[in-house]
Amino acid sequence: MQKSILIASLSIIISSIFFVINDAIINYLSVNQIQFYHFVFYGSPAYLIVPLFLYFKGDFKKHLSSSNYYILLIRSLLFAPMPFITFIALKNISLPEFTTLNMASPLFASIYAYFFLSEKFNKYLYLSLFIGFLGVIFVVQPGFENFNIYFLVVLFGVILITSTTTIVNKFHNISTALGFFIYGGLIIHILSFFLFLYDPIKIDLDVFILITTASILINIAIFLATFAFKKAQKHYSYVFCLVYLQIVWSSLIGYFIFNEYLNTLALLGALFIIISGLISIPGQFYQLKDKSSE
Repeated sequence: MQKSILIASLSIIISSIFFVINDAIINYLSVNQIQFYHFVFYGSPAYLIVPLFLYFKGDFKKHLSSSNYYILLIRSLLFAPMPFITFIALKNISLPEFTTLNMASPLFASIYAYFFLSEKFNKYLYLSLFIGFLGVIFVVQPGFENFNIYFLVVLFGVILITSTTTIVNKFHNISTALGFFIYGGLIIHILSFFLFLYDPIKIDLDVFILITTASILINIAIFLATFAFKKAQKHYSYVFCLVYLQIVWSSLIGYFIFNEYLNTLALLGALFIIISGLISIPGQFYQLKDKSSE
């Protein structure tokens, strides 16, 4: 089981780097006339190569078969709005703000784990949730002049994406990791195809290279994250804490490339969110100890 946690943890760390690089490219492209469906359409070869590879390898049916297609459909529907949310958010808030708010995902993951995965709370997890909630409030700053309605859009996206990872963890036996990956992106790619036909756009070679690079990275990141949460199983909340590393990567990229940074309150909020994740770690070990003694 320790080997499974290590593999899942390494997968999350690598995916966190790829997620931030993808967001940074979207942040750069968001000043152009490119919409989310243009991005998904031109980046679709990076997604389609997986089912095509499985088809020619002869493993297509193995990975596409499932014991519950309804759950896979629900997960795909939940994931579908994410490219739109990412694009519209990064057009209106900075990359560090976007990533920091996304770090509220372990907060929601712990709540989901309690209600849907039968994970028990202890004093560490309660304290983690409280501090994490304070951190989100400091970043969003409701009622302050720095408040931006798009902060709430990002938090809505966090709820959606955490729902998809919880589904993978709870129903990990209904499909393979590649199956979850393929079905997860199905609806957004079909939708983007028809939206592109309605509103096509030609792009320069340099933009195409950026989109292709981002698409390859985001698809690898999504697969690694899916694989990690499927692998983690009962250690879901613990592994999820590692996504806090994205704050580090995005802050560095935001500062050195886009000259974007968090204000004092938001920086304090980011610190609270990271502390929240660190506090939850001993809580996870106590959970594992309790489960092993049962």
